[in-house]
Amino acid sequence: MSCHTPGGLAPLDLGTFSTVKAAARSIESAVVSRRMPPFMAAPCCADYAGDRNLSVEEIELIKAFVAAGAPEGDPAAAPPHVTPPPLLSRVDVTLGVPAPYTPAPPVGSTDDNRCFALEWPLEEDGFITGLSPRPGNRALVHHLLVAALVGDAAIDARNLDQADPLPGFDCNGGLGRFKDPRPLGGSLLGGDLPNGIGAPVKAGSVLLLNVHYSVARTTLPGTDQTEIDFKFDRNATPSDAMAIFNPAWLVGTGMQVKAGDANAAFFYSAKPDLFTGGKRVLIQGVTPHMHHYGDKLTVRIIAADGTQRCLLEIPRWEFGWEQPYWLKTPMPLEPGERVYLECRFDNSEANQPPGRAPSDFAWGGNDQDMCTAFLSFTRP
Repeated sequence: MSCHTPGGLAPLDLGTFSTVKAAARSIESAVVSRRMPPFMAAPCCADYAGDRNLSVEEIELIKAFVAAGAPEGDPAAAPPHVTPPPLLSRVDVTLGVPAPYTPAPPVGSTDDNRCFALEWPLEEDGFITGLSPRPGNRALVHHLLVAALVGDAAIDARNLDQADPLPGFDCNGGLGRFKDPRPLGGSLLGGDLPNGIGAPVKAGSVLLLNVHYSVARTTLPGTDQTEIDFKFDRNATPSDAMAIFNPAWLVGTGMQVKAGDANAAFFYSAKPDLFTGGKRVLIQGVTPHMHHYGDKLTVRIIAADGTQRCLLEIPRWEFGWEQPYWLKTPMPLEPGERVYLECRFDNSEANQPPGRAPSDFAWGGNDQDMCTAFLSFTRP
């Protein structure tokens, strides 16, 4: 009920029995295949806060309900309607797309990656301790990312935004074009950050809102004016973020996937000393990022003796379900250890947009793909 409510992220309101009964077969298919609830992380890798995976017993109960014809219980014994709690415990700042924007994908594409430079309004340093996106047009907004920029990166974002006559500016390269972006969150899901952590935000910062629009699900032109609610605190356990990807993938054909390749694999590992200073840190969570052709993703820590610890494994990637995965117990990353990233892509004929034949693609935005993992961490 956090998604399937009137005006929620999902298109079907599951708050009434009649709706559930009419959709019973679809509900059964969705839960048996584990497409729903949307939680891509494999439970065998690590334990996550807010894990929405259903147990085998829960799935069997739903199957039995559908097999029995989706019978209604005694209406007199129905529990009272429960309103889901707000995603954020408190809203202190709301920022968003400054004016209605009409997505304009390039010719032959259904995707438009647009960035908006949003001025952080508070005149004091502190911490963002929660955020909750509110898509203005759910039929167009596929997913989004938010990052904080300071210094020259903030100036660059302002200049790009001001130079474009339309709201925002084109950003097919994502966050990679800016120096030292600090990711704050992704997906369309929101909530308070766990374990009392917060992402530092300085007065005068620019929050870069990267919205991935898709017109594949609608034939009608439309506008969007997405907003994001933020929770702000003066004190929190400072969290930082590191982006894991191979810089060579950003250049030319460094991450080229051939047409028809159903299992194109890319691997990368590195010591993240640039972010950690070579000191021990605690990994709090992982936010993975791929696009339409993404199929599988793995993030691990490789110790100096070669042993591995699993941070995140996604056996079946679904573009649009991107979200942070917060560990129930933070995982130490020791000096000298490496972070390993593996992405697999499916560029077969069966995994193409309607009416399109497979073609080669490389790192990029529209109709291309990426392989990145953002790791949130704290310093003991």
